[in-house]
Amino acid sequence: MKTIKKNLSNPFSTINFIEINAIFLLVAMHLAGIVGLSWELTRNVFLSLVPFNLLANLALVLHFHQNWTKKFIITCLFVMLAGFGIEVVGVQTQIIFGNYWYETTLGYKIWGVPLLIAVNWLIVIYTSQAVVSLFKISPMLHILLATLLTVGLDVLIEPVAIRFDFWDWAGGIVPLQNYAGWAGTALILHTIFTLSKSFQTNSVAIALYFCEILFFIALQIL
Repeated sequence: MKTIKKNLSNPFSTINFIEINAIFLLVAMHLAGIVGLSWELTRNVFLSLVPFNLLANLALVLHFHQNWTKKFIITCLFVMLAGFGIEVVGVQTQIIFGNYWYETTLGYKIWGVPLLIAVNWLIVIYTSQAVVSLFKISPMLHILLATLLTVGLDVLIEPVAIRFDFWDWAGGIVPLQNYAGWAGTALILHTIFTLSKSFQTNSVAIALYFCEILFFIALQIL
């Protein structure tokens, strides 16, 4: 397999062409999503594709994960189950995030929560971990920075999620409690992920994080 080598200590120091193609695919998918969701004529079609997009994103990221161990698999499953479980408690009790409910865009729901929320939590935790892995910092700073990146992504997601019927809030206003809930949940999940020492840098996951940032910013502007 051909590679492009660089004299830099980062996940992009050795980039193979399959990874480059995967990153181009992610960019193309997100650009298509921006156009498709912004154009009223195609909006419903692209909304129906949201669940498939989430699954495709996760599949691409995990395909390029290099450290497949039993510990990593258990950690991923825990993140998915814990994320889903916290959402169930949040929806049913309104204690964790506030008064919100899921609409129909994200697909089939159990106890009021779409099953794909488990996938979404793994994506946001994994990609945040990937970005922070660029820096040589202590585990505590790693956890805190990853948590900050996760909450920052949610700040961008919320207005778009409401607009396109991912979920909604009482009064249409996102409470500060939501971000506190996200911070607490992300802190726990990032602590587990970091302490498991099962993560390695993943250039495709880093690219996905920034694709998501640009995607949600664009949909707020257009």
